[in-house]
Amino acid sequence: MKRLRRLRRLLIAGMILIVAALAGLGILIYRNTYTGVINQGKKALVDGNYAKAEQLFSKAIEKDGKREEGYLNLAKTYEDQKELEKADTLFEKAVTDYPDSVGVYRAAVEFYVDSDQTDKISPIMNECTSTEVLTALDDYVAKLPVFSLDEEEVYDDVQELTLSSKGKGNIYYTIDGSEPTQSSTKYEDPIQLSQEGETTVRAIFVNQKGIPSLEVKKTFTIRFPIADAPAVSPTTGEYIQALAVEIRVPDGYTAYYTTDGSEPTEGSQKYTGSLMINKDTELNVVLIDKNGRKSEVTTRKYRFSS
Repeated sequence: MKRLRRLRRLLIAGMILIVAALAGLGILIYRNTYTGVINQGKKALVDGNYAKAEQLFSKAIEKDGKREEGYLNLAKTYEDQKELEKADTLFEKAVTDYPDSVGVYRAAVEFYVDSDQTDKISPIMNECTSTEVLTALDDYVAKLPVFSLDEEEVYDDVQELTLSSKGKGNIYYTIDGSEPTQSSTKYEDPIQLSQEGETTVRAIFVNQKGIPSLEVKKTFTIRFPIADAPAVSPTTGEYIQALAVEIRVPDGYTAYYTTDGSEPTEGSQKYTGSLMINKDTELNVVLIDKNGRKSEVTTRKYRFSS
């Protein structure tokens, strides 16, 4: 009877040891799984053990490079240490290694939104060619603004520039050369390009989630046609009395003249609407616009008989 009780106790003890061993093995296996490693990393992060947290989250990424938790937690570990450059490098490498992984891109997007760095989302999403990723994260894709005019062309008249973009949101632009932000002019009506010379328009699109697109920058050139040689009356000829000479000056031009036969320049006499000639004179007249462009010269030779 005593032997039977002893045998029973040994069996119970053996079973307890087996169950304990299996439980320990299960715990060991779990701790080595992706989820187990992530949870250990989270605990290390809470405890402020950043080195261990980095090691564990990196291990999780090695186990499965397409899941988002490892990247998201490792990036937050860098953020807590104020090492945001390392987070940028992490995501740049991740999207290169796994260009079709929704999890990788989602981790990047969520981190940049949570860390108030939405301006870093478009550089990543703009390079993405995966339809699956772009569809899954469509709300975070900010399309580039589209310009209605071609910057390669030189225009000879006032132009109206229209900006547009796919999706709901707003376009912001500048024409003073500064970088466009959400504090810049909001696009609502076509932009009038009325100044002769070059005008640089810089624009971004901001979608409903506040994600700014990459900037589009274009420079437009307007060169108004140079006026023909000025109309001067009366014409060349011989006269017997003083002449009131009239010069027709188009808008945007100033007329300059000489009466000694020399070529007129901006330093010559400016025509103000009144020019009397009463002796033999060779009159040369030119039109000059505000950009210094000159028309052809008109010459009139007046002779007076006694």
